[in-house]
Amino acid sequence: MSTKQARLMGRRSMRLTIWRGILAAFFCGGILASLMLLADDFQWDWRHSEALTAKQSLRRARVSSVERAAIARAIALELMPDMGGLGGRTEPELEDTALETPVKLVDLNADGTPEVIAQGTPEDGGCSPDGNCRFWVFQKSGAGYKPLISLAAIQSFTIQGSRFNGYNDLVVKMHLSSAQSTLKLLRYNDGRYQEADCYQADWSAAEGGSRHELKDPALTPCGSSH
Repeated sequence: MSTKQARLMGRRSMRLTIWRGILAAFFCGGILASLMLLADDFQWDWRHSEALTAKQSLRRARVSSVERAAIARAIALELMPDMGGLGGRTEPELEDTALETPVKLVDLNADGTPEVIAQGTPEDGGCSPDGNCRFWVFQKSGAGYKPLISLAAIQSFTIQGSRFNGYNDLVVKMHLSSAQSTLKLLRYNDGRYQEADCYQADWSAAEGGSRHELKDPALTPCGSSH
């Protein structure tokens, strides 16, 4: 190989290395920008936030007796570990307790069969003094219902208009104080709802040495400095 050819190949190699570096930087920058865009684009439809009440108990739900019994069994299985097993009660008695669980039937994946959103109550020991209660989403599976997610301390939930993998996103809120809450964005992935992101919602802001209420909550990613 001549000296001229060697120099030419060296220049080509250098150019290739430079272009690879540019493409790698562009690719990494694009990923970072996408992640930041996802965080910046998060919008909580808080005006449609819901907290279920005793008037929405499973016992009063407009479902067939067969479906009611199947949902009650699914809830009872979730209640059992936290209530110390049967606790001297029979399974039918525990399922009767489950019938008092507030529920909302909503088709989250537009397949024509509603999922079941359920919240614990103080009566079943599923709530903390600050009003955070157990939370579940169940889906019909054969003759029964399976949990898509189970959370320990949730005050309210919001069914978002956004969808992921064919299912509505959910935002659940945990009460911290009169002006602060923790939000978790739940998205359906790999057969269940999973936590996709976390935010702090603050309903007040500091101004002039004091705090004033906000019409809309200020949202910041969990763990970030205010």
